[in-house]
Amino acid sequence: MEEIRLTVENINAFLQKKIEAGNKPETIAEYRRILLALRKWLLPDTTLHKETLQQWKEYMQEEKVLAVRTINRRLTVINQFLNFAGERNWQVSCIRLEEVEKSVLSRGEYIRLLQAARQMNKEQIYFIMKTICVLGVSLREFPQVTVGFIKKGRGEITTGENVRKIVVPSGLQKELLAYCARNGIRQGPIFVAQRGGELHRVAVNAAMKQLCHAAGVVPEKATPSCLRGLYERTQQELQENISMLLLQYYEKLLEADDVMAAWEGRDL
Repeated sequence: MEEIRLTVENINAFLQKKIEAGNKPETIAEYRRILLALRKWLLPDTTLHKETLQQWKEYMQEEKVLAVRTINRRLTVINQFLNFAGERNWQVSCIRLEEVEKSVLSRGEYIRLLQAARQMNKEQIYFIMKTICVLGVSLREFPQVTVGFIKKGRGEITTGENVRKIVVPSGLQKELLAYCARNGIRQGPIFVAQRGGELHRVAVNAAMKQLCHAAGVVPEKATPSCLRGLYERTQQELQENISMLLLQYYEKLLEADDVMAAWEGRDL
């Protein structure tokens, strides 16, 4: 079977089997929510292919909205549906907590991936990785990374109801504009697939994994979600450092106040 239609009829047939097996109403309701969530993600198409569940798994990991336990629950339900549909070989494994810990990408490993891409003359994946790690954008937000956005040097990235203001560092701005000039990109999204469509997560993952051997990085760390994880950790460290500097400045300001206006006889 090359594809499975995730129709309402197929979903209801699967749920009916679960009802007959004695599943509780709240469990059936949960199964329905998960199946409809996958169907919504697939729109406007509602067709499952062999690689679909793996793509959804990677999408949920990259978005970092759901807890690992929630993602695993979703995967388990879809695996059951695939078994019901006769395609057990399309099932995917759940995420192990050890995998999450091992998939932390260090800055040194990120630099080695960039160096490998440069040495192998893989210009597009070089700048895709750099854009993710510097700006913190996800792959589905890449269509908003346009020539105009980079020229302006700042703007908003919208994902659903979430709107983030982003400032493009001058170094990355110069590099991306030079990349556009070299490749004849004058307007619209900077990064597109070979045939002009939106970037596909599978293609980006494959391109990153081609760098692993030369970079000395395990393939599990060569994903867009690991790059975003590095961006988020870096931002957190910067905020902590800024907070510490502000506290030190405030303490010096208070000391200066005491020098000028301490209570007479106070032991300073």
